[in-house]
Amino acid sequence: MTFDELKEKAASLPLAPGVYIMKDKTETVIYVGKAQKLKNRVSQYFGSDTNHSEKVRQMVSNVNDFEYIICDSEFEALILECSLIKQHTPKYN
Repeated sequence: MTFDELKEKAASLPLAPGVYIMKDKTETVIYVGKAQKLKNRVSQYFGSDTNHSEKVRQMVSNVNDFEYIICDSEFEALILECSLIKQHTPKYN
């Protein structure tokens, strides 16, 4: 996916709690995060990079696609995030 396609996909996410899973071009999970509002959080990655650390800029440059899982609460998202990080051991977590 191009950067603009990722930005558009992020903008179409729901304002719901959940977990997002960033993948590189080989479909390897490179980052797992949680959000109270998925749309707002994931969109931040594909907006202006002036507020991002070098590590985040590097991660975003390697993102080829992302998936998300909607949860009933932020607490549920936290539990799922921890589980997915243990399962995938992403490079940027």
